[in-house]
Amino acid sequence: MNQATMKVEGMIFDLDGTLIDSMPAWENIGSDFLKKHGIAPPDDLNEIIKIMSFAESARYFIEFYGVAMTEKQVGDEINGMIRENYAKHIALKPFVKEALDQYLNQGIKMAILTATHKTLTELVLRRFGLLDHFEFILTSGMTGLPKSQPEIYHQAVAQLKLPAQQIAIFEDSLHCIKAARASGCQIAGVFDEASKNDWEEIKKIADCTIMSFKELLS
Repeated sequence: MNQATMKVEGMIFDLDGTLIDSMPAWENIGSDFLKKHGIAPPDDLNEIIKIMSFAESARYFIEFYGVAMTEKQVGDEINGMIRENYAKHIALKPFVKEALDQYLNQGIKMAILTATHKTLTELVLRRFGLLDHFEFILTSGMTGLPKSQPEIYHQAVAQLKLPAQQIAIFEDSLHCIKAARASGCQIAGVFDEASKNDWEEIKKIADCTIMSFKELLS
């Protein structure tokens, strides 16, 4: 995909794995927590806890690994670690700032649609000087909807106040791309290492795909 193919007036961006390289931080948070408490995590820890809720994973650390904390204390500490990652460590994916600056200068209306908490989203975007590039931030927490549900995309489109066919949605994960298809928008698949096993399927479903935001620079 290149600049010539993007004849749109609006863009809706996922955050994690699309604009920022945050997936490793999320995948390693459980291991990082255990290491912080002097416990060697198993290699398959992420596979074990990824199907658990936040409260269930906190209980698992306490009961299985003997972490001497309450569930609330575990949750608070992990939330603090996540916040620190967004505030200090997580990087933009290459050429994201250049692409977003370009679209802002072209007058394209942009928005964020993410499963990440709004506070964390604002934190990382502000750090890179990008927060004011966006008309709004819409999150799963704000809507009560997961990004696997098409309705959350309909809400984002309605809030951007443009015809769906004039909007491009950028996503890195297969289940989100499937849900976004129902919006009537153009769908751009963005490569991320965390979803590389789905890349061939993403290329079939999305209207276009990019390996890097460098492809969008004019």
